[in-house]
Amino acid sequence: MHSSYRLNFRPFWLLALALCLALSVLFSSTVLAARSAPSVFACLRIGGDIPARDWLLDLNNSVLTADARPLSDPFRYTPHNAWTSPDGRYYAYTLPDRSLTRRFTLYVQPNSGVVDPQAARPMVSDAIVNAVSWSPDGERLVYLYRDANNVPYFGLANADGSAAVATRLNTPRANEIAFFGWSADSAYFAIGTTEAFGRILTYYETATLRARTFPLISILPYVENAVWSESGQRHAYLRTDQVGRTRLVVTLLDSPVHGGEELSLEMPFLRNARLFWSPDGNYLALRYNDADLNWQLIIYEIAPRSFQPRQVAQLRQGGRLLFPASAAWSADSGTLAYFRERRGGRDLAAFRLATGKSEVIVERVMLAQQNDFLWAIENGTRPARRVAVPFLNERGEIGIDLMNIDGSERVPIVRGATDVENVLWSPDGAFALVKWQRREFLQVAYYLTWARTDGSDVRTISAEEFALDQVLWLREGGQFNGKLAYTYTALTRYGVELLDLKSGVRRTLARNLTRAQALSHDQSTQTLQFWWTNRHESGVDGFGLDGTRRYRYRSASGSIESPHMARAPNGRYAAMYVRTSSGWTLQVAEEGDEGSARVIWTDKQPMPPPLWSADGERFAAFVSVDNSAMFGMYSIEVYDKTGELLYTYPRVSMRSVSEALWTRCD
Repeated sequence: MHSSYRLNFRPFWLLALALCLALSVLFSSTVLAARSAPSVFACLRIGGDIPARDWLLDLNNSVLTADARPLSDPFRYTPHNAWTSPDGRYYAYTLPDRSLTRRFTLYVQPNSGVVDPQAARPMVSDAIVNAVSWSPDGERLVYLYRDANNVPYFGLANADGSAAVATRLNTPRANEIAFFGWSADSAYFAIGTTEAFGRILTYYETATLRARTFPLISILPYVENAVWSESGQRHAYLRTDQVGRTRLVVTLLDSPVHGGEELSLEMPFLRNARLFWSPDGNYLALRYNDADLNWQLIIYEIAPRSFQPRQVAQLRQGGRLLFPASAAWSADSGTLAYFRERRGGRDLAAFRLATGKSEVIVERVMLAQQNDFLWAIENGTRPARRVAVPFLNERGEIGIDLMNIDGSERVPIVRGATDVENVLWSPDGAFALVKWQRREFLQVAYYLTWARTDGSDVRTISAEEFALDQVLWLREGGQFNGKLAYTYTALTRYGVELLDLKSGVRRTLARNLTRAQALSHDQSTQTLQFWWTNRHESGVDGFGLDGTRRYRYRSASGSIESPHMARAPNGRYAAMYVRTSSGWTLQVAEEGDEGSARVIWTDKQPMPPPLWSADGERFAAFVSVDNSAMFGMYSIEVYDKTGELLYTYPRVSMRSVSEALWTRCD
């Protein structure tokens, strides 16, 4: 009986032992998997306080180690600098090489709205990039850099990065390279450099890279107001020496007689000086304040066969300038428009070269806020030299007319306004947008009017107690798509709307908010985002350009002052810094209409934005500990997606939070 008992127990004992061993193996493998996975997302690399060393935070093993490996396959790219071509087709940017030299690679790629070095063309690597400039036609770019041996070069390439040519510069110090830019027709570009004997200015022909060099002065001068003529290779600038003497310098690269000689004309004491070329390049206007702060406007003729500029007219206006008024030439170079002060108002006047006399084009001009429309022409934001001019009529009402700069082809677009708040032009120059209002008895009506450049297709929208706030022009692939988004106020309430200027369709994204701010547009996803606050809650919404809401995250506070948010790659969670009345807070919110964010901490000094891993399972938050030295001291906190603290590194020296990224651990 005793043996029978043992025979019955042994199989049960063996089965129990096998089950325990199996559970032990399973648990051990689970722990091992938890410690080893996911290694590709669990290392955070940051720019350390020594140029040859980065810090690697290995969250699998909870260690902080020095790391000098070259970086490969990062999951997140933050350009150190970025430049978009004028036509919006291409995008140039620098990324740190993360090598022992702590230098950068310059990339060029089509402007898709997403930084993608894997599909981009590297222009130069292991270099210090000093400047990048696109040609006005968007067909080429020039980049100044120093190679691994600290030798200065400039590179010239097509817009897509092809056909790149490097040219060495004889410049001893990188920080003394001064780039003067392109000619308006992109046929030439100029580079100012510092040589052993002083500064020189070199003009390069874009097609052949033939160079013409002019010495500036042995003692370093102060050069300002460098401008190119719109046609003809002509360049002008003002040069001030160490004792305050100013010279007007004109370089004629297309001169058939003098072949690019420098023309100098010593000027009296100048202040607030500006230069304005005529489109044909034969006239140059100089506007400045003299020693008595009186306004002066001098017009010079720069003829192809004339060695010295010939003064055509000098227009004097007593009284001090109260604003930075500009001047602008008509398209045929026959008229120079400028503001003329008079008692009780300001007129838009025009000097006619054909008659040698000035005449008033528009009386009692009203400049909307700081909107100097002539200055905008100088900076190329007005198509075909058209202007939108607000003015007072005899009854004290404000009208707005579209016209050429010489006063021709004048078309009314607004009448009967009592105030004009702003005059804007679309990025492509196809539309003029006017925000204005009309007061009737004790009521104020707000309007938004827009029209095409020639004054056609005038449209006006109005809303009760409507006041336009932030305006955001929308682009697709770098090009303006004819739409804009804006926030507005109605009494004490805010709203957000989307407007199609071509069709006139207006979509309301939000209304009756306590506040709406930080309106932004993500070109890669074509998503509009803004922060909002109501009486008891706040959050952030994302909308498609069709007016459909794509996401919402609710904040745990209803008094937002300055928020910064980073969405997880999968969009399920968002980490955000929200400045409330009690200070900065770190919050984590889950996507959806229900529930609010979880507050992680309050009253620290964050360095936004938080940084998510590529799998969306964790994020890093950086808190400034001591940022007064050359390299800052930061506390690095790593949280899981729901806000649970995983690791804290209380004091880490970093060059910049922007150099941090999640990367591989191997």
